[in-house]
Amino acid sequence: MRIISENAQRELDNRLPDTLTSRQFEVLNRLYFVGDQTASQLATAFNVSAPSMSQMITRLRAVGVIEMSRKSDDARAKLVRITESGKEILESTVQSLMSGFEPFEEALGAARLQHLLEELEAVQGALSGVAAKAKGKDADAEL
Repeated sequence: MRIISENAQRELDNRLPDTLTSRQFEVLNRLYFVGDQTASQLATAFNVSAPSMSQMITRLRAVGVIEMSRKSDDARAKLVRITESGKEILESTVQSLMSGFEPFEEALGAARLQHLLEELEAVQGALSGVAAKAKGKDADAEL
């Protein structure tokens, strides 16, 4: 798993624009697929501190890939939203990454590759669930 992760990380890093890190790309990806989020929701989703997420949001706003808006039901809260520029960067990067799967598709066949990707997503989901449970236990122990 580690080797797959390292290779995937290296491939992503090679295809990202110089203005984005892979972690910032993950935030864009979440905003693209999940929708607008508060900074707190993003910090929780990525298991980082609020100040760390705030710094990342500041950097992403500076390059114009996200924007902030007031939450309609709570004027004090702000939502983070992906911009059109952010969507374009995300989509072009994903398209570039998809071209990297062509040799795997040729070697394994489309159906088998799709099945393997689905299985890897299931493993990732299970690992995320285990990590969330462990974090919850740690929080309970602190009380």
